[in-house]
Amino acid sequence: MGRTSPTLRPRRSGRWLAAVAAGCAAAATVAGLRCDALIGGGPRPVAPDGASWSFTVPGLALALAGAVLAVRPPRHALTWLLAASGVLACGGGAAGAYASLSLLEHGGGLPLTSLAAHAGGRTGASLALLPPLLLLFFPDGRLPSPRWRRPALASLACTGTAVLFAPSWASGPDALGAALVAGSLVIPLAAFARRFGGATPERRAQLRWMLAAVSLNAALTAVPPVAPWAWADDAAFGTGPVALAAAVLIAVAGHRVVLGRALLYGGLAGAVVGIELAVFLTATTLMNEPLAAILGAGAVAVLYPPLRARLRRSVDRPAAGRGDPHDVVSALARRLAGSGGSGELLADVARTVRAAFRSPYVRVETDRADGRTMVAELGAGRAGTVIPPVARRGVPIGRLALVPRTGPRLPDADQRLLADVVRRAAAARAAAPAEDLRRSRARLVASVAEERRRLRRDLHDGLGPALAAAALKVEAARNLAAGDPAGADRALADARCDLSALLADVRRLVRGLRPPALDHLGLAGAVRRRIGRLDGARPAVTLDVAGDGAALPALPAAVEVAAYRIVCEALANVTRHAAAERCAVRLAAAAGALEVEVVDDGRGITSGAVAGVGLLGMRERAEELGGHCAVTSPPDGGTRVHAVIPYRAAPPRAAELGGAR
Repeated sequence: MGRTSPTLRPRRSGRWLAAVAAGCAAAATVAGLRCDALIGGGPRPVAPDGASWSFTVPGLALALAGAVLAVRPPRHALTWLLAASGVLACGGGAAGAYASLSLLEHGGGLPLTSLAAHAGGRTGASLALLPPLLLLFFPDGRLPSPRWRRPALASLACTGTAVLFAPSWASGPDALGAALVAGSLVIPLAAFARRFGGATPERRAQLRWMLAAVSLNAALTAVPPVAPWAWADDAAFGTGPVALAAAVLIAVAGHRVVLGRALLYGGLAGAVVGIELAVFLTATTLMNEPLAAILGAGAVAVLYPPLRARLRRSVDRPAAGRGDPHDVVSALARRLAGSGGSGELLADVARTVRAAFRSPYVRVETDRADGRTMVAELGAGRAGTVIPPVARRGVPIGRLALVPRTGPRLPDADQRLLADVVRRAAAARAAAPAEDLRRSRARLVASVAEERRRLRRDLHDGLGPALAAAALKVEAARNLAAGDPAGADRALADARCDLSALLADVRRLVRGLRPPALDHLGLAGAVRRRIGRLDGARPAVTLDVAGDGAALPALPAAVEVAAYRIVCEALANVTRHAAAERCAVRLAAAAGALEVEVVDDGRGITSGAVAGVGLLGMRERAEELGGHCAVTSPPDGGTRVHAVIPYRAAPPRAAELGGAR
């Protein structure tokens, strides 16, 4: 077994630590800005070239990005790196601002001034470790391979040396520090290129965001020497980490989510300010300023909810491909409430899902009791279909195929929403079996009537004439007894042969109504005898009764017959079609229901196969007693017949029916 590459793993308490880190970063940011504001003898607006903002602003962005990733399941491996970098940067900015306040306003008389100055320069400079770390471990927290371990440690050691020992970092990196940092990026860039070359298309899309952020950081290093503004150095230094934080957040959380929320809340902020300003300026021409301000605030309060809803719909549709989740599910519920038959129901589900997810192709399939499949399909299909299963009481009843509008797969949020839609469809489909139940009962009534007609025909056309012929032969023998004893014996022998054949026919009719083995041996014994007839043939069949060999309770006759017929049909299918090596039969009674299971390791059932007479017969035998029967193919192969038949405990038999002699 080969060693795995080192991984930056999030701790179990990652969410709590990320929240604490964001709070500490915010507190350090406020403290640093307050110190900046007090420099100069009193509070004043912070100038662009203040001492702390170039550290605290990027630090706060990193900490908030780490907090966002911490609360999104699953927790990402780089969460703690962003949060820790943010706290260090904000702490360094606050410490530098405190040192500046002490030196400029108090002559260095405030406590711990030297320590704050040193910590401010070194801690803030620790942001130089962020680019190589992200290049090495983004996006999954692992090195490209274990052999990159030593080169990565050498690169990080080079960057750490620049942070700890290069002078004058408090005011910006010097030539030695800049050379060390630039040299330390060679190995991370090579690892990044190696990862990019072997990445999947989806992973490359994530890596492109990081490549763009690193390229922006490299370009920003050329800004301070040529920019004429005094604050350009601080602006370039602070913008780089913000770009890195944004790249990680967009690549992991999805650019549609991040950009969509930015558009939403940015648009809301602009609209609120614009509305209040317009109302205020208009109202000041008619009334005094306090009343105009109150009127402007009231207008914002009234217009904010509908404005937010409209902006959210406008942002969600282009960015995420769907509207509000509640609106999507509510629209489906309204469509299903007005649907007619199963076909119309499926068409409504397909139309709702396609409109909600803006999918180019949607296909909904449901299985009917008669073995046929109902299909509703919209659009043109292509690769990349997502298929959530639809089931009722554990029995598969259909499939939903959806092609994502963009990308090879749906985002996690869309998958959760689609799961809600599928559950709605399954609930509506659970009500639709009334039509299937009516058809099934009609088939049962017809089959019972046909069975009675067959029995009547057999008795009338076969048994009746045969008995009459035997009676005539007996009468002829009686007439011949006095004058021709030999002829009478021949007539009686013919009558005996006819009666023996009639007895065989009666036994056949009785076995068709109820197998005699059930009366003599019970359900378990009858199944065991049926399995015994397969000895020496493939597959090898085993029987498990009630899970531990215990006897089954007294069962109603109809339940025994249904279970026995289901097992016999399943075994017949295994021997004829499955090409299996092993087969297991299980009978278990618990909680007022008999469970029948026949599992084999054969070739299974092909997708789209139409149920034959035998499979439909098993299903109908279970359903006519209020149960259900499902025939499925597990993922690991083979076929599984699983039936559950409810029953009420039957009283002990007063006497066993004797076998025909």
